[in-house]
Amino acid sequence: MVDMLPEASSLWLLRLLRDIQLAQFYRPILEELNVTRPEHFDFVRPEDLDNIGMGRPAQRRLAEALKRYRSGVKSKNWVYKILGGFAPEQKEMAPRSDSLLCLHEPEGGLKSLIPEGAVCRGELLGSGCFGVVHRGLWTLPSGQSIPVAVKSLRVGPEGPMGTELGDFLREVSVMMKLEHPHVLRLHGLVLGQPLQMVMELAPLGSLHARLTAPAPTPPLPVALLCLFLRQLAGAMAYLGSCGLVHRDLATRNLLLASPRTIKVADFGLVRPLGGARGRYVMGGPRPIPYAWCAPESLRQGAFSSASDVWMFGVTLWEMFSGGEEPWAGVPPYLILHRLEKDRARLPRPPLCSRALYSLALRCWAPHPADRPSFSNLEGLLQEAWLSEGRCVREVTEPGALRMEPGDPITIIEGR
Repeated sequence: MVDMLPEASSLWLLRLLRDIQLAQFYRPILEELNVTRPEHFDFVRPEDLDNIGMGRPAQRRLAEALKRYRSGVKSKNWVYKILGGFAPEQKEMAPRSDSLLCLHEPEGGLKSLIPEGAVCRGELLGSGCFGVVHRGLWTLPSGQSIPVAVKSLRVGPEGPMGTELGDFLREVSVMMKLEHPHVLRLHGLVLGQPLQMVMELAPLGSLHARLTAPAPTPPLPVALLCLFLRQLAGAMAYLGSCGLVHRDLATRNLLLASPRTIKVADFGLVRPLGGARGRYVMGGPRPIPYAWCAPESLRQGAFSSASDVWMFGVTLWEMFSGGEEPWAGVPPYLILHRLEKDRARLPRPPLCSRALYSLALRCWAPHPADRPSFSNLEGLLQEAWLSEGRCVREVTEPGALRMEPGDPITIIEGR
């Protein structure tokens, strides 16, 4: 006989476990695994059930019972709506599994449901439209603690509802599938109040913050910016191969994981590319980064890999202009006029070679089909790679840049 007073919201769980003679696991599943709704099992691993003493035959009975339960009850829970059945496009992005194994990663790791008490939030790192990001510490079951970034959903007086919730969980559904050396990694999800994403920590902050850091912080070397461009092109080619469009590519959404490594982050605006034309068209007015957007995105709300390529060109411009804002001073409603009627383009920054600026201009071709793909950009960047050398004698002439023998030199123009 199991002594328990079930919570009203979890009566379904007690009934299900009683039906398959596993009622003794009610409290461990509820309290140790934080499972209160059927869809929470999507984040439970067999290892989690092993840890509460449930054997594999019992796990198979539980999986079969859950399958029967879900087929008979169409959940109206908000997590299910977004991660499992929000819209047809989401079914393609985050296919459900009938087993308890979920969120497998190609490298063999697992993204998982993380107990609320295992994550401790610290200083505020930043905030966005629907969430805030804190530095955090995640304590693993082994007792090891690792630094992480914790993105928490803003919760209003009426709870986590509306487009903010949809965007937050859509970001989770995208990140749980991604695994690339230059894409920020999702560790897991905390189904508490507030809802939290536990992500890889990029300790050096955003590339934009580094580009705009005041003196005495030295500017980033031009050769390093070129390396970042190659990393970015590879990450974006990967996202395109996953059938996704980022829609918010900018230096503010590139994080420095190390002094020579960037990672693409902020997947709140990511959408799947559907249809024969490989486009995503916004269904209504939503905030978009006007100064980074391609003309077809501003005119029709149409986004594609080609519009991400346009944004890549603007991000290149940001990198070589020291993080300046594109089209600063131009009202958003006039940007499309400048691009289409005036055929205007952002000017070449002084530190940007003509070869790289020519590449940016190709990214800003008026017609999407005329822009290079990200796969092609990787090769084009190699062709535009800047020559490097070292100073061979001391330079002390008045008005000249002071250099000593051995100093690295990047040749932007000339020989």
